[in-house]
Amino acid sequence: MIRKIYFHLFYFIGFVGLFVYSHTFFFNAFFEISFFLISFLSMGKMKFGKRISSYFILNLGYIVFSIVYAIFLNGSNFKDFLLIYKIYIYLFFLTFLLNRQFLTEKIFFNFHKFYVGIFLLKYSIYVFRYGFSRPILFYENNFELMLLALSFYLYYIKKAKVSILHQVVIGIIFILSGSISGILILFFVLAIINQKYLLKKAIYLVPIFILFSFFAFEMIKSRTGGELDFTRNARYKFMLSFFYEVREWSILDFLVGKERITPLSQETCRSLRYWHSLFSYKKDGSCYSVILHSYILRAIYDHGVLGLLFIVFYIKKIIELSGYKTKNALVVLGIVLINGLSVSSFNSIYFVIGVLLFLSVKKPELTYN
Repeated sequence: MIRKIYFHLFYFIGFVGLFVYSHTFFFNAFFEISFFLISFLSMGKMKFGKRISSYFILNLGYIVFSIVYAIFLNGSNFKDFLLIYKIYIYLFFLTFLLNRQFLTEKIFFNFHKFYVGIFLLKYSIYVFRYGFSRPILFYENNFELMLLALSFYLYYIKKAKVSILHQVVIGIIFILSGSISGILILFFVLAIINQKYLLKKAIYLVPIFILFSFFAFEMIKSRTGGELDFTRNARYKFMLSFFYEVREWSILDFLVGKERITPLSQETCRSLRYWHSLFSYKKDGSCYSVILHSYILRAIYDHGVLGLLFIVFYIKKIIELSGYKTKNALVVLGIVLINGLSVSSFNSIYFVIGVLLFLSVKKPELTYN
């Protein structure tokens, strides 16, 4: 009951976001506190079962080992550690939400529709009233659009269908965002949702797809200096920086990543000094993988391919054990991995809140019961 009452504060925070037009960490902090509070309230008697226990133990062991090695032995800054290991901490607490559903489908449907309306209104005001090219509801649209996409897909799963009007409104929101990763997520989710009807109802869907593609093309051009040249995008520079850092890596390095926690080279930090706000909390001019923005690059550098795969399979297992099909879990992973091409994806609280929705909505039957 307390969790349900606290969840209703999400309506209030969405309403507040409608009237805030400056970047603030307040919303991020609210969602962080909300997630951890709901997780703590869900702990009690552990109900996640043996099928997830091995993941849980490995994850906890990795966190503890890394804390001892990086912080106590090597003197790394604790805040830098939290940024690099945030998803592993999230996974620890997400596990306690298994088999702890506390929201009805009706509550979720109302929640989703409310946020679709808030996103559309806020983004429209940002773009058409103030002329901003990158509207936000909370903090940064690259993050919050991932949450909206996860909510939209969950709505589709529960309803088994989504109206054309609903899809058009979602499409407008993503187009207004000016986010390249958001556009990629939009096309991915719409393709999944409409796969059964792409041939049957192509006469309706193709014109809409062409229209969205036109606006998406124009938006991408505006983000790349008026020409379709991705080398002018900052993400291209981050990718080159990553390749510079791993130029002498062995296969083992790619599998397990750099030594816990290893800063980037001074050359890379100097070349990326424009993003000095992402430098180390030590304030000594050093920087870590977080400055590369793309979580896929960050995860490979810090945890290796094996560490990234562990995250992927952990999320997949959590969603499956919550009663969803493997296909549903793969779509969720598709959304977050597309986001990870550009920004923090798994490490974002907005992704975790999206997963929280999947774990919290009551289902008639659980696959592991």
